[in-house]
Amino acid sequence: MNFIQFEGATYKLLKDESVLEGLIRGGAKVAFSCRKGACHTCMLRVVQGNPGKEATRRLRSQLVETGHFLPCCAYPDEDLTVEQPRLNELVAQAIVYQKDNLSHDVTRILLEPEVNFEWTPGQFLNLYTPDGKSRSYSIASLAEQDYFLEIHVKRQPDGNVSNWIHDELQPGEVIDIQAPLGSCIYQPDDRDKPLLLLGTGTGVAPLIGIARDALAQGHPKNITLYHGTYLAKDLYLHDQLAKLAAEHANFQYIPCVLNEQTSDTFHGLVTTAAFQENPDLSDHVLYLCGNPEMVFDARYQAILAGVKRANILADPFDSGYPIWPRDNEKLAEIQSDPELWNALENGVRMRRILEGFYDELYEDPILNPFFHNATKERAISKQHAFLADIFGGTKHYFGLKPFNAHHWMVISDDVFDYREEMFERHLRKDGLPEHLIRRWCAFQELFRREMVKPTERGIIVDGVEHLHQGFSAETLTVASMCDGCFQEMPLGSTGRMHRRTGQLFCEQCGPHQQP
Repeated sequence: MNFIQFEGATYKLLKDESVLEGLIRGGAKVAFSCRKGACHTCMLRVVQGNPGKEATRRLRSQLVETGHFLPCCAYPDEDLTVEQPRLNELVAQAIVYQKDNLSHDVTRILLEPEVNFEWTPGQFLNLYTPDGKSRSYSIASLAEQDYFLEIHVKRQPDGNVSNWIHDELQPGEVIDIQAPLGSCIYQPDDRDKPLLLLGTGTGVAPLIGIARDALAQGHPKNITLYHGTYLAKDLYLHDQLAKLAAEHANFQYIPCVLNEQTSDTFHGLVTTAAFQENPDLSDHVLYLCGNPEMVFDARYQAILAGVKRANILADPFDSGYPIWPRDNEKLAEIQSDPELWNALENGVRMRRILEGFYDELYEDPILNPFFHNATKERAISKQHAFLADIFGGTKHYFGLKPFNAHHWMVISDDVFDYREEMFERHLRKDGLPEHLIRRWCAFQELFRREMVKPTERGIIVDGVEHLHQGFSAETLTVASMCDGCFQEMPLGSTGRMHRRTGQLFCEQCGPHQQP
């Protein structure tokens, strides 16, 4: 049995457990994604000990020499002391070999790294300007067939980096890059599954790389790529993708244009085209790249279509601006579900499912910390009331909407999926029919956008975001429920709200009674 020292704590590794698995099980705050050594998201640096050859096999020599390793591939024979990676050692230089225009607003850049670089199409690199600004760009090229790293850059009206690339960057210049990162890549383990690729704008860049990678590795199943744009002129890889489709019988390319109707394109949203034509995707692997709104909508529709969470690989563009929640709008559009509510025995069976789920959740080292201020019974009751309102059309829930209820929590996509996978296990264990499981899980997927975020947010009251510590006095504009005594707080009453957690207390309870 070996031990890992990390950030002042000691973690015990179980038999046949990777360093990453041990850290996650122990509650360490580590980044991770694919858990297979492909994305490099979990990379750490060893201070003392040997993580083993497999832990460094996929890293370039510069990183290995500076002690970096992949904990998801590390099964050490000795104790280790590890630390977070040194980001300055992950930056390399690259020469701009070629720059050309692919359309009126998309420029292609070919880069030649000055060190030996290994990458996989679908990963992304961080590109730095001379004054230190950076943006992430997906890699479109295939290392085995293309010598250069290829990225596609769309000009953004307020984009400092994209405008610098379009207007100032010249062939022959040397720039700083950080790569490769990301797990939205083709996995040979998926050879027996059809692939569905959806992209908008320059989100098609990684997808053509992923498709070429799969075809080069002899992927035998169908590969279908949907590219969505506003105008036909924005289908900047149309000829190249059409040529790829002509060369491979199992590759299909479907262009989708939203604001124009042409004879050879689908008129409408890329998600509409993909999911109308493919109502059952239970055996597919789904790749999503581009506009975040498209990615969130596609995730929701994918769950309805039966795609397994592990088979959804997404790389949404980062806008650089925090999202504004739409949970009120979404909740207003949702209709009750009599079939599901009847199957849940008007809430009796739902209560049983939630009890089993929260029993496991409160023992889980990853999810339990999110509930340190709530009793298990309180968590079950609030979730039951919220879902009863949705599925059964009742009006018993007085708590916060999804964004405000989770605004202070830092939740990653991985943690969100971890929670949902646990929840799905309990639905199947209880024997709920599969089509109803899909509907329930798709409803919860609707609110990923409101819950997943890299930093805490403020609670939003009357359209204003409040990010503060301590308590504030609030006059209720809607009826709510006290988080101290659990009694109803009527419209117009005054309460105290904790500005970080969003907990609301009546005047009788007050914050002084809370730890």
